[in-house]
Amino acid sequence: MDIVNTLTASVNTAVQFLRSNGIVPLTHQNWSLILRYWGYFTLVAPIQLLSDFYPVGKTSISSIFNIHGKTAWILQELVSPATLLFTIYSNPTRAGNALPKSHIWLTTLYCTHYFHRSVLSPLWNPSMSPSHAIVFVLAIAFNLVNGSAIGGWLGGYGSAEEVPLWQVAVGSAMFLLGLWGNAYHEEILRDIRRDGNKVKDGETAVMSEDGKRVYKIPQGGLFAYCWFPHYFSEWVEWTGFMIAGGGPVNFLPAAMFVVNEIATMGPRALQGKRWYEKKFGDKAPRDRKAVVPGVF
Repeated sequence: MDIVNTLTASVNTAVQFLRSNGIVPLTHQNWSLILRYWGYFTLVAPIQLLSDFYPVGKTSISSIFNIHGKTAWILQELVSPATLLFTIYSNPTRAGNALPKSHIWLTTLYCTHYFHRSVLSPLWNPSMSPSHAIVFVLAIAFNLVNGSAIGGWLGGYGSAEEVPLWQVAVGSAMFLLGLWGNAYHEEILRDIRRDGNKVKDGETAVMSEDGKRVYKIPQGGLFAYCWFPHYFSEWVEWTGFMIAGGGPVNFLPAAMFVVNEIATMGPRALQGKRWYEKKFGDKAPRDRKAVVPGVF
């Protein structure tokens, strides 16, 4: 009973701290502070470029700090829509007022992406390599900040009510196209895992060093032009989301999301390109870019 009382008291103290400091609910002052410092996230790009250390997925390592792959992914990604929705509906400026229809639509797009990303995608995956605890924690931190930044804007600190319908339509179409592209190319990667160690005619494959796994070069769709078309598709998706909300000036948190995604996913794509070229040697297509077809 003493332990329960201690935990209850600790939770109450934490909640009181968050409320008294304008974090829950998120005040406009603290929201502006988040945006100010969120812009510095791009500094992770040069740091990531200096190292190939990324202990998750095909570059995961053996460690006592590893977490079950699917469990880690689902939990860390659910943080984003949960934070977004909480920040929207606890916004002090709302005072019980209904959200504008344009904001409801943008919220729907955001949650649709994360339903696919955090629930459907990991459940469809035949398997997922373990995730290191440091990646898990950093992903949660990213999603907390990003969900708060965009949720604060949608909850009342920004407005998409004056965005022309044609712009909403164009941005939404880009979003849906990007979502489809992301799902399509991820399914190609799933098919490789479903095949296990079977190698079909025409496939380029090499055996892992321990002889337990076969690695294959993905084929189909934009894989003909880049190694990570699912990353590129996601960038198209969130660019469309930003456009539907009024563009980079009006919908600043969404623009920062796009830039920060590129800052962290771009170096990972370059790392992945090096991994494929090292693993497959002369068999790897040399004209295949990392993430943007024909460019980068």
